[in-house]
Amino acid sequence: MKILSIVAILLLLNCNFSDMDIEDDAFHEEIPIHIETWYFEAMSGNESIIFMITLAGKTIAMIGTQFYENGIVMHDERKVFISFYVSDEIPYISVDGKEIMKGYLKDGKLCYNISFSSKNISLKLLFQNRTNGWKSDKWIAIPNMVAKGSIIFNGKEYEIDGKGYHDHNIFYIWQPFLETGYIDGKIIAGNISLFWAKLMKKPLIQQNFAIYSNSTYHVLSVSIKCRDYKLNHGHFIPTTFFVNGEGINVTMHVYAVHFISLPFIKYWRFHIHSKGEVMGNKIETCDIAEYMLFSIF
Repeated sequence: MKILSIVAILLLLNCNFSDMDIEDDAFHEEIPIHIETWYFEAMSGNESIIFMITLAGKTIAMIGTQFYENGIVMHDERKVFISFYVSDEIPYISVDGKEIMKGYLKDGKLCYNISFSSKNISLKLLFQNRTNGWKSDKWIAIPNMVAKGSIIFNGKEYEIDGKGYHDHNIFYIWQPFLETGYIDGKIIAGNISLFWAKLMKKPLIQQNFAIYSNSTYHVLSVSIKCRDYKLNHGHFIPTTFFVNGEGINVTMHVYAVHFISLPFIKYWRFHIHSKGEVMGNKIETCDIAEYMLFSIF
């Protein structure tokens, strides 16, 4: 295996990876009839938090929050809003007149302020990038961030001081008819990260890749193998993953699974224990991965 050029990856995956700018993470108003998501995750000690904004154009906004302890879901809530504002120039979204996400540059670093409250949970978080972000035609990702702030859940306050991740996805209306879904995850350790993905297209086409990030990023050709399938909500899902390539040799075991059912989508979120070697760095971390299937029926 070897590090592939951007041209080779373009031929392999029909997408081009390049550096992202802050305006890339704004709303893509120029794209007709699509869905966009802004996804944030933070892991700190035994706690992990997911905050996700989903927009169906400029008509409906859905805010999802999930809070976990040792990978076990303690809070899972989705709220729908029809009164909201989203910028097509910078990463900025407010609902009911309250700012919930704002992206900006500070001392050359990309930062995000996240603020949201509902009946049982309140969060106020700062994310700041540690490695370069990248983009393709469907993804924008910042794979290694510092996550700081606090969460109040059922009256108890949790201090967050750990690692974070952010991505921005664009879903086109034709995807469920041409694609089956994907499995992806990341390994975040210190100032390095490895984002890995298995894309599943119809009929029975699979494409694997990984992106290693530190002060810059490299697109890698890797083998991703799934093992130890278990029945969960009517589907056999993998619970062990092996990612191998030049400088990459990692084994990941799922220790907690959270199934989330959404319109036209079946989605499993995995908390995983990762151990192995990434570009000369010995790693042993806990991270989050996901398995998504498009389901049009």
